[in-house]
Amino acid sequence: MEFQAELSQTLDKTPACLDGLSSLIELPWIEQALQATGKASIRRRRLPAEHVVWLVIGLALFRNQPIWHVVRQLDLVLDAPKAVCAPSAAVQGRQRLGDEPLAHLFKQLTQAWGAQRDAQAPGLNGLRVLAVDGVVWSAPDTPENRAGLGCCANQYGVGSWPQIRAVCLMDTHSHEL
Repeated sequence: MEFQAELSQTLDKTPACLDGLSSLIELPWIEQALQATGKASIRRRRLPAEHVVWLVIGLALFRNQPIWHVVRQLDLVLDAPKAVCAPSAAVQGRQRLGDEPLAHLFKQLTQAWGAQRDAQAPGLNGLRVLAVDGVVWSAPDTPENRAGLGCCANQYGVGSWPQIRAVCLMDTHSHEL
């Protein structure tokens, strides 16, 4: 329950707009990720694959907003400024994109940002400072998740939610996992 409260508090710190976000993630990186995974838009769409990548990033940052609002906030629709596309078009674009381009982009970003970090902050006596932490996420209570993940149990019986446990290694300077 504490994790949910902490997560809710981050909503207060989310910026109203993301005008400066494009300066952190360069367009060639997105295009390279789409080309490498075969997900680049071939057809001319109102919501091309490059914009769907920005949509997924925007949805992560504006998770309390509806998808159409994020599309409009980030001005992702081609042909008209601040145009609105059907929410189903955004959902279909996200499904078409899949997770491979985002995984590829993440690897590119961590390499680029890690190289910048290494140049800026050498760490402690030339060593990189890392931290280890654990986390537990509750997964949706489905038969597939119960079969694959199992459930916790105590003296009162089986728990109500399957759980995913993870151990994370984090760079203490950049906070990258």
